[in-house]
Amino acid sequence: MEDKSIFVIDIGTRTVIALLARMANDRLVVDRMIMKEHQSRSMLDGQIHLVDQVSVVVKELLDMITEASGQKPSAVAVAAAGRTLRTARGSASYRLPMSVVLTQEQVLPVTLEAVYEAQKTLPSKGRVPLSQQYYCVGYSVVSQSLDGAGLGSLIGQRGQEPQVDVVATFLPRIVVDSLQTVIQSAGLELINMTLEPIAVSNLVLNPSMRNLNLALVDIGAGTSDIAICSENSISAFGMVAMAGDEITEKISDHYLLDFNEAEKAKRLINDHEEIEAVDVLGLRQVLKKEDIMKVLEPTVDELADAIAKQILELNAKPPQAVLLVGGGSLTPGLRSSLIRALNLPESRVGIQQADRLPNIENLSPEFHGPNFITVLGIAYSALMQPSAGVTNVEVNDVPVRILNLSKNNVAEALINGGLNLRDIYGHPGQAVTFELNGQVRSIPGKSGKPGEIYLNGEAVDFIDPVKEGDKIRFVPGEKGEDAAATAKDLLDTIPMQCTLNDDVPIPLSVELRDEYGPVESDRMIVDGGKYTLESKETVRDVLVRQNMEAYLGFVLVNGENYALEKKAIIRKNGTESAMDEALLPGDHIFYGPPEVLTVRDFMTAEYPAPLEVTVNGEKIVFNDVQIRVNGQDAGREATVKAGDILEFHHGKKGYEPILVDIFTKVNFDHKNPPPDKNQLVFLVNGEEKQYTYVLQPGDNIILGWM
Repeated sequence: MEDKSIFVIDIGTRTVIALLARMANDRLVVDRMIMKEHQSRSMLDGQIHLVDQVSVVVKELLDMITEASGQKPSAVAVAAAGRTLRTARGSASYRLPMSVVLTQEQVLPVTLEAVYEAQKTLPSKGRVPLSQQYYCVGYSVVSQSLDGAGLGSLIGQRGQEPQVDVVATFLPRIVVDSLQTVIQSAGLELINMTLEPIAVSNLVLNPSMRNLNLALVDIGAGTSDIAICSENSISAFGMVAMAGDEITEKISDHYLLDFNEAEKAKRLINDHEEIEAVDVLGLRQVLKKEDIMKVLEPTVDELADAIAKQILELNAKPPQAVLLVGGGSLTPGLRSSLIRALNLPESRVGIQQADRLPNIENLSPEFHGPNFITVLGIAYSALMQPSAGVTNVEVNDVPVRILNLSKNNVAEALINGGLNLRDIYGHPGQAVTFELNGQVRSIPGKSGKPGEIYLNGEAVDFIDPVKEGDKIRFVPGEKGEDAAATAKDLLDTIPMQCTLNDDVPIPLSVELRDEYGPVESDRMIVDGGKYTLESKETVRDVLVRQNMEAYLGFVLVNGENYALEKKAIIRKNGTESAMDEALLPGDHIFYGPPEVLTVRDFMTAEYPAPLEVTVNGEKIVFNDVQIRVNGQDAGREATVKAGDILEFHHGKKGYEPILVDIFTKVNFDHKNPPPDKNQLVFLVNGEEKQYTYVLQPGDNIILGWM
């Protein structure tokens, strides 16, 4: 690389710059630099409109360089203007046959399809495919989601439906074609082509800086070009259709100056407190810097806001820092306004000067400004990363050109060839979707056959690199057969049985029905149809069939059989159930007794229970119920099993508590009346009763002396 020279032509809106430079000790040494203005408006917004006139200027510069250096260059490096770029948004998603852990090979086609969708939004001329009208020169992923949930990255995530949204940047092919025409007409060979934002980035951002998230803004005369870098690469480009000319026009309008006089005044603002100018009436004016700054403030803020908005759209957040280059970067107040618009610390927005670049040598003082960084960047990029302007390949026998702006791979070749990378997947056949008992179900179509990619006859993947002359064969995936199923096919997929006590399978007789009635076994399942599975079998039917409905046995309670089935635990699918509930395939039944049955479980309202009354406001309970189990006295907590004989009686057999029995429960002296009283009175529910009154549940008793 030592002493290797490069000839560069930088074709701008107002000027054309020719540069002869070489690399020495990893530094760019400037041998010759010459600038010449266009004689007419042969350039508009970075696009060559009058090829012949631009060619004349290029030839003149070539002759001047030849005369000054003593050697005539035969090849040249150029850059396409960033102001010609088109930015568009695109989104793509894809539903995989099943939930999988996503790899780069699965995410990349979705990402590049989003780029393809963005390309489809660009203006088209005639019937020429968009892929032949534009080069994709970069894209940035702005959001990703999986099954509807937003994620920072899809790689390594498990799911079925990834979605990617991108901001992509495109270069009209006519820009490249017109540049090549100008170069060829001057008798030169194009050996390197890049984009102006990339060229500036290569020069200004050294490799150790490129892992940072930075915005590089090249503010020229007509537009402000933006490049975003992060993770060691340039990820997005953009353009704002405002720049230095808007500032010049504001000065021209306010002070009635012609454009050139206003441009001269603008360039003097930073270094002079007062500026002399002659207006269009021939009057000499003295313009004060303070006054000019107030006049320009709204326009400067508008430019800063537009640049900040584009940076945020491309980067989705404020960058870590912003570097300003180009002549428009010297606009008074612009740096401060941009700091406010992006809410960045003052130290994070800076203006780069050409003479401050550490890798430039022998630069004449007249070329020290930020507006000469672009041409230096083109030379630096061409020498550090030499390559042809385009790579020519074939995709399915069709010639395809790829700009050499990065390491070209198969995916980029396919995109530039107008192919949809989603077609690599073998799409499954159409599923049949229907409702069964109110739940949506589907019968999937058959899997498709995946597509294939061949590079020069060898199977490759999207990320494999391509080079000049490579031949790519893209074979799309084949769609699988659509789903089709009869009623019998559907029923065969459903186990027609339920489960008893977790381990006993019980076959069920089930009928498939639709809104018109039973469905014959050979009828096709209809997409969108609504079906029900109906069964007349109940929990009881299954238990009877298994001889389990009475296996719990009986208990004899006061001479009457009590079926333990009444105490059984019955659950269907984990929820309490009744014997007469219908069953469907897949239901789970549990049937069994409680773990422990006690005497208390059989003391219901049908049999004697504790007697409760109230005496003088105090609740009294008669618990002296005689309990016998299998002829033996027992308590309320005694266990009971099938075949046991239970007997309940209050006190002695056949005895019921009477009013006088309350004295055994209350602390009341009924034998020693007070001195002035001698009659004991019982009021039961407000009525006077005798001692032999048989107590009833809930009686309210008042006991006292009269």
